Amino acid sequence: MERELSVIDPDKIEFIPVDSLQKIFMKKDPMTCKKIKKISGLKGEHISFQLAYRYNEFFYSSQMRIQRTKNPCVRIEVYTKAKTEINIRRVICVPSAYPAYGESDENYISTEPGLYPDLLENFDGKFQLIPYYWRSLWVELDIAEDAQDGDYAVNIVLRDLDDIVVKKEQLELHIVNAILPKQDVIHTEWFYSDCLSDYYHIPVFSEEYWRITENFMKTAVKRGINMILTPLFTLPLDTLIGKERTTVQLVGVKKTGSKYTFDFRELDRWIELAEKCQYEYFEMGHLFSQWGAKYAPKIIATENGKEKQIFGWNTKANSREYQDFLCQFLPVLVKYLKKRGIAERTYFHISDEPNNDNIDTYREARECVREYLKDFPVIDALSNISFYKEGIVDYPVPTNQHVLEFLAQGMKHPWVYYCSGEYMDVSNRFFAMPSFRNRILGIQLYLYEIEGFLHWGYNYYNSQYSIRRIDPYRVTDADDAFPSGDSFLVYPGEDGNAVESLRLLVLEEGFEDYRALKLLEQYKGKKYVHSLVNQIAGMDITFEKYPTKVEFFENLRTRVNKELDEI
Repeated sequence: MERELSVIDPDKIEFIPVDSLQKIFMKKDPMTCKKIKKISGLKGEHISFQLAYRYNEFFYSSQMRIQRTKNPCVRIEVYTKAKTEINIRRVICVPSAYPAYGESDENYISTEPGLYPDLLENFDGKFQLIPYYWRSLWVELDIAEDAQDGDYAVNIVLRDLDDIVVKKEQLELHIVNAILPKQDVIHTEWFYSDCLSDYYHIPVFSEEYWRITENFMKTAVKRGINMILTPLFTLPLDTLIGKERTTVQLVGVKKTGSKYTFDFRELDRWIELAEKCQYEYFEMGHLFSQWGAKYAPKIIATENGKEKQIFGWNTKANSREYQDFLCQFLPVLVKYLKKRGIAERTYFHISDEPNNDNIDTYREARECVREYLKDFPVIDALSNISFYKEGIVDYPVPTNQHVLEFLAQGMKHPWVYYCSGEYMDVSNRFFAMPSFRNRILGIQLYLYEIEGFLHWGYNYYNSQYSIRRIDPYRVTDADDAFPSGDSFLVYPGEDGNAVESLRLLVLEEGFEDYRALKLLEQYKGKKYVHSLVNQIAGMDITFEKYPTKVEFFENLRTRVNKELDEI
């Protein structure tokens, strides 16, 4: 018996595969981005594309049919014979009241407040086709390392709720005959477990705290974040002077007179968990306050059987009491790190973002601990060249607007970072920026042979200065402090899992570009690959000048993948 036709008119469905660098807004305007027909990736690579969709007339849902929704409802299937894991998510638009500063360059999608596509929401495969307005799905293919190379069809099928096929699309997937190499650049996105405790209303170090912390760690590592900020004591970051963040202190302290003893049980659990999640590097939390190392961090100790705060905003960094504490603590910590076997993978911080006005207090703090930390890299985000020229810091982490100045001085261990202040010309990942501006970072890291990249916001769910806690689904700008997209890359899911943003996956694509270029370099040499990149770009790429067309990334990876295939 012939099946009844669907109540959904297939001719009224627009359903367009587009690349991962498009941001699909909920607008009525015609689709301007190019339909894609082919995708490719190396074995072990995560590749993504989007499916933009809308229904092109008003839909009347008859109660006599199984439709049950006001708008036409369909189920999606994506399948291929290639050995891949396929994950399909809805791209959700979230509010941005503060998308950009008053000053901006021409490479913003918009500087107007509104709803921006960002959150990638898991769903059961069923979704509504909204009449006249565009939406999109995010399709991710994780190519297995043992996948067979070659060409495969990727079939995309829409069925209505009666199981009748209403739309089909097909892409070609090409798997390159090469395995994506291990990432060798260090990547840290600062991890705030206090924000997890606050958002989920769970006690720090409870079993639920550790479960959720593990979930967020796993997501970070999956996306190429291989270093974790470790709160020896409550992180002295983005906190208003005189105020406090929720206490997360991994080192237990007992004070007896002027002597201290230390308990590393919670630190043990943190390190064991991080290694289980496959983090490779550890950065110990800052030993002094932000913006100049003027104060000690908040430290809680047990004295005479009672817990109390012994250091904090009322403790000058150069006070005899705090320096005596560090003299007792750091040798014990160093011995512990060596015993655990992670000393060679551990970095330290003094103070975040010092400037020329507080170079003296930073210098004094650095000298206070120099002897104890002589075997460790000490990294700090700073962009004043004087800190490097004067030998105060050996591992500066300048912004992408200032890094060339440091490289010109022969910086031996080049790192780079960006934050809300890098909003003109350079790479960044605000909601309001096109995704190519996010992804270009990986190619820049490759061309300038950068050792590490740092960003301050993996999951910061506070207002600026941690004055109050925020709901990141409603407030995406840290209370009108930073353009939306600066302070977090993941959202807190209802089940305690990290909900990814499209910005996180595009950033990962940038690091995968880096890895693919490194692989080609093994065969063709650095000079050849550098020349190839700039040739396809049509310019010498710098941190401030780079291609602003999505086609550049497609052309580059097509060429690189082709050459790897031939090798």
